[in-house]
Parts: sequence; structure tokens; C-alpha cells
Amino acid sequence: MIMMLLSLNLAFQTQAPSPAPVTSPSPSAVSLPSEKEIESLSARQCLALANELRAAGHADPALDLYRQADLTSTESAVRTTARFNLAHLLHNEATGALIQQSEEPVAPEQIIESLRMSERAFRSCLDLDPADTEAAKNVERIRRQIKAIQDAIDEAKEQAEQQRQQMNEAADQLDELAEKQEQESQENTPDENQQAQQSSEQSQQDQSELNEKAQQQLEHLRDQAQQAGDPEQAQAMQDAIDKLEQARQQQQQASESLDQQDQQSASQPQQSAADALRDAAQRLREGAEPSEEQGEEGEQGEDGEPSDQQGEPQEDAEPKSPAEQRVDDLLDKEQRQREIRDRRRRAYLPTPVQVERDW
Repeated sequence: MIMMLLSLNLAFQTQAPSPAPVTSPSPSAVSLPSEKEIESLSARQCLALANELRAAGHADPALDLYRQADLTSTESAVRTTARFNLAHLLHNEATGALIQQSEEPVAPEQIIESLRMSERAFRSCLDLDPADTEAAKNVERIRRQIKAIQDAIDEAKEQAEQQRQQMNEAADQLDELAEKQEQESQENTPDENQQAQQSSEQSQQDQSELNEKAQQQLEHLRDQAQQAGDPEQAQAMQDAIDKLEQARQQQQQASESLDQQDQQSASQPQQSAADALRDAAQRLREGAEPSEEQGEEGEQGEDGEPSDQQGEPQEDAEPKSPAEQRVDDLLDKEQRQREIRDRRRRAYLPTPVQVERDW
């Protein structure tokens, strides 16, 4: 469900540098520049090369070049375009690239964090150009996408909780069924075999009812296993199904002995069936227990991010990814440049005179 939400068409647009649009060269047509070559490029050259690398599938060097273009250019249009395309590329990494990693599924929380990085990058475009409607639209689109994924996570957790309750209820029914099956086994033991002729017909009827109930439980579990969204729960139910099938085989063997009026021979498979039913119940209960990851989830704030307790910094915070660090460096550089420009402007301006407000 969560992967389906990520495939929604969000109509993201990429700004192209003036005057040439973004082309789509083959990977072999674009050579990766060295650090010295990057330093010798102008901002516009960095921007053009970044677009070519992005189109050719070289995301990491494209991110570096977008950042270089933004930090070195004195043209607002170039900086806005570089920052917009950087944000767009971060969004692609957060969705498309992560979805393609089918061998190692990405946690939805990790996808949300990557989307937040893209959102912050798009917001930084508005610092340069508050009238950039596309950047503003993309910020809102990403926020809606994050909300959709978070809603899907909450729904999946709710379904998992309902599944746990159903598994525990099924385990209780299997334990009750195992108890009755064991009673049938004890009634057919040699110590009580003196009443065998009188209870033979009743034993057949009782065993037939137990067989039917076990079969109903088996079919019910099969239906639940097909609908289970949690892999651990699905595996637990499959293990319980295997045990139930073993119990049904033992029950069938017991029924055949009872049909031949041999209650003593039915005792052992009846006990084996009871043991298998208990094993199935135990496996369901183990699978219904919350996983360690769910039990260790920290409290989250209203925006879905982990809340800081008492405002204290987290000493064990994980190091930032290269893409995340690039975004932070970009924003820090912009802040420093803004402060320098403000200081220079104040140095050339006369000291303002305080006046009475007339509005």
C-alpha cells in the first residue's frame, strides 16, 4: 500500500537553465568531471553539466554541481534554477530510486525523512524567489505525499493490531480444541477400555465433531494468512497451518481406528493431534507479539518527526547522509552570504533616525 502511494503522479516539474533545455544524453556520452575541473567551471557551466549528468543517471555528481552552481553564481535566476533542480533530484532519490531497491525494502520512515529533505530544498528556493510558484506547489505536494504515507503507516499498524487480536482469539480456540481432543484420547486409553463397547459410537461422533472444528480453523487460518500484511505474522500463521495439517492427519488416523471399533489404537493419534493443536496455538501467540522495532518506536510530534524530550540534544544521533549534508551546507552558505550582504549594506548607509509611526 505504501509503495503504491509513492507511485502517485505528483506532476513535479524541473526548471531548465537558460537558454538550452535539459537533454537526455546516454550515460557514455557524459564524462564525470574531476574536482579540479569542477572548480574551473562557471556557475552556468556547472548548471548545464549537472543537467546532463542528471539525465544520464549520475545523481551524486549532479547534486555536487547543482550545489556548486548555487554557491558560486551571482545571478538569481541561475541560483534559483540550480536549487530547484537539486530539490527535484533529491525527490527522485526519495521515491523512484528507493522503490527500485526491491531486494532490500526501504522502511517507510526512511522514505518520509528523504522526502522531508526534498521539501526543505524546495523551500530554500522560496528564500531566493518568493514568487516561485512551482517550488511552492512542490512543497505542498510533498507535504501531501508525506501525509499519505504516514496515513498508510497508521492504517497498516491498525490492521496489524487487529490481526494480532484475531491470532490470539484463534490460539484460544485451538487450545480449547486441543483440550477436548486430549480428553478423547484419555477416554480411549487401556485403563478405561472396559467401557469401550458402550462408548464406541459416542467416540466416533465426538471425534467427527473435533475433525470438523479443526478443519474450520484450518480454512480460517488460510484465509487470514492470504490477507496478512505483516511478513512475520504471515509466517507465524503459515507455521500454525502446518501444525494444523499435522493435527488433521492424526485426527483422520484416529477416525479410521474408531470406524474399526478399535478405540485403543485411536488414543495415540488423538494425543498427537492434541499436541499439534497446542503447537499451532503457541505459534500464533508468538507471532501476535509486537516486534522489538514496534516496541522501541519513540514518541513523535504532530508533524511525524521524533520529539525531543526536554529540549536536550540527542547524543546518539545518526550521522547525516551525503545528500542531507549537501542541503544543510547549501542553506548555511545562503545564510552566511545574506549576513555578509546585510553588513556591507549597513556600512554604506547612514544611521537611521527613529521617527514616530503615523499608521
